[in-house]
Amino acid sequence: MNLKENIADYLKINDLRDNVIRLIEAKFELTKLDIQDKVEGIAVKAIYALITFILSIVVLVFISILIALFLNKWLESQYLGFLIITIFYVLILLFWVFAKKTVEKSIKQTIEKVVDEINLKKEER
Repeated sequence: MNLKENIADYLKINDLRDNVIRLIEAKFELTKLDIQDKVEGIAVKAIYALITFILSIVVLVFISILIALFLNKWLESQYLGFLIITIFYVLILLFWVFAKKTVEKSIKQTIEKVVDEINLKKEER
């Protein structure tokens, strides 16, 4: 045995190198699992929001039909209630279209607040 091998055995450089490699691999796996967990959380929230949205639309449609039928009976008409409800939704749509910049600005501000809150929670950890 030469001196270099003796020093390497004494310092156990090979074991140290293997441990460092295993540590890096473990950190990589931990990061991968953390990202996977976050993606799964986002997917679950998105699916829940989508189902909630669809159910809300169904409820809104049935409530609108119910109100239109009530108005038809109250106004003694076969179509006037549906016309009133249609005009109501057209007005909402027009507001939505013409207030596009205001609505987009409001949505952007809300998203920025949520992102800032998430970042603050991360910093607190």
